[in-house]
Amino acid sequence: MKQLNMMTDEELAMEYMSGNNYAFDQLLSRYKAKVFNYIFSMTKDKLTAEDIFQDVFVRIIVGLKEGKYANKGVFSYWVATITRNLLIDHFRKDRIQAADLNETNDLTKMHLPQLTDVSAETTIVHTQVKDSAVNLMNHLPELQREVVYMKFFEDKSFKEIASLTNVSINTSLGRMRYAILNMRRMARKYDSL
Repeated sequence: MKQLNMMTDEELAMEYMSGNNYAFDQLLSRYKAKVFNYIFSMTKDKLTAEDIFQDVFVRIIVGLKEGKYANKGVFSYWVATITRNLLIDHFRKDRIQAADLNETNDLTKMHLPQLTDVSAETTIVHTQVKDSAVNLMNHLPELQREVVYMKFFEDKSFKEIASLTNVSINTSLGRMRYAILNMRRMARKYDSL
């Protein structure tokens, strides 16, 4: 068998999909600087770039584990597509938030609070979804629950989570991946009852 550092990106992806976590470490070391620098060049903000970078690699991990990558000799293109899509989402969200802020300011000036009221139905649905997510999260193993809580309820980056829990970013990403997989499994089981 070839040494990992001698394998192509595609071979490493397939090796990781078959269970060799060291193969992903090799992929991460190959792509880390390129992906981060590209994101940073687009966002011009280090913290934003770090968060998007972490999301890119979470998507890659989940995509590989779920078999979404088909070995067609274009791993770098797949990574670039994921990165580009997350950047588009980021800029779209920023634009929507800026538009919402402008609308909110305009509505405040016009004193029309009835236009910004959230319906009771929407509030109930959001509460139920949040309660369901918390219930699923509470059934996770402690280390996974901790990462999910810090990411989604404290809005921490994976770098901050890794620092706070004294583990590597890869370990934090892995815990999040397993947490997501476990929550999906529990949700499917819950829906079938």
